Amino acid sequence: HLFNSQLITVNFLVDDLRFYLEIDKFSRLADSVEALAARNMQSEKEVAFLKRKAAIISKLFLNSDIPPKLRVRSWDPP
Repeated sequence: HLFNSQLITVNFLVDDLRFYLEIDKFSRLADSVEALAARNMQSEKEVAFLKRKAAIISKLFLNSDIPPKLRVRSWDPP
C-alpha cells in the first residue's frame, strides 16, 4: 500500500509500529536523563537502565533470532 507516496508493507506494519513506540519511549527517557545530567542530578542507575533498554531494543528488533528482522533505514529516501 502507498501512504504519503511511500510504500508500506502491511505485513511488517505492526512490528514497525512496536519498534517506533519503543524508540519513542527510549528517546524520552534519554532526554530526561540528559536534563538531569545538566543539573548534576544524573544517577548511575538511570544510565545503566538506558543501556539495558538499548540492548533489549537491539536484541528484540534489530538483531532478533526470530525472522523477520526489522529493517531500519537511517535516512529518508529523496
